[in-house]
Amino acid sequence: MKLGIVIGNVVATRKTGNTEGRKILVVRYLNEQLAETGLTHACIDTVDAGVGDVVLLCASSSARLTATTKGVATDSAIVGVVDEVASGTTYIYRKSTPGGR
Repeated sequence: MKLGIVIGNVVATRKTGNTEGRKILVVRYLNEQLAETGLTHACIDTVDAGVGDVVLLCASSSARLTATTKGVATDSAIVGVVDEVASGTTYIYRKSTPGGR
């Protein structure tokens, strides 16, 4: 699993049958300090995430194991919206804190 931040939406006028009706978001990967890496990926959203949310991602065949993505042509899925990330007793990120960090 990886962490990322949602930076945008994908709008596609035509999609293949099994991706029809599914929300796709653009996510920028984060490193272990939650700094943006510059790498991005389009992901099927299974948890109703939004722009600015820090999210938990599944990739490869694991992305097709959720109830929403079973049988869908995807190799990346958003499977959680992150509330907090801590290292030991130090919080690296808290959703409830303005700016998150």
